[in-house]
Amino acid sequence: MTGPDHFREGERLLAGQPIHADDLARGIEPGTWPPTRMELLAAQTHFLAAIAATLAAHHHPDSIAWDKVINQ
Repeated sequence: MTGPDHFREGERLLAGQPIHADDLARGIEPGTWPPTRMELLAAQTHFLAAIAATLAAHHHPDSIAWDKVINQ
C-alpha cells in the first residue's frame, strides 16, 4: 500500500464508507457513525503510515527500501 493509499484508507474509515472483509475480521462494524474506536485506531494507523511514506520519499527519493519491504 502506498502513502496515498494509506491516506485514502484512513479517510474511508473516518467517513463511514463501505467496509472490506478484512475490516470485519478486525471488529469494525458496517455503517456506523460516528466511527467506532476500532475505526479511529485503524484510521490513525493508516494516516501515520502515510506520513512515514511521505517523509521517506521526500528525504530519500532514490531509495528502494520501501519497495523491498512492501514487496517481500
